[in-house]
Amino acid sequence: PAATRDSGPAVEGLTRSLDLRGQRADEALRELERFLDDCLLRGAGRAEIIHGRGTGALRREVHEFLRQFPAVDAFALAPEDRGGDGMTEVTLK
Repeated sequence: PAATRDSGPAVEGLTRSLDLRGQRADEALRELERFLDDCLLRGAGRAEIIHGRGTGALRREVHEFLRQFPAVDAFALAPEDRGGDGMTEVTLK
């Protein structure tokens, strides 16, 4: 396996991104949970979740998950020029 390098602690307010396009909902939600936990550990205040447009099924699953995740302060679809309904922007507590 290839080694990964830790880039150190996050800068306050850093935004991190996760691309879930093409994944089944169960896989995507497991990855999303790991990603959000990692964001919290690194002090990232914002996250971008790229779920794509498609039928909207993955977006709905992601939004339901975010509603239940205790560390999520708010989330909304990105502005159209940043991905629109294919990406959700998340603010963490």
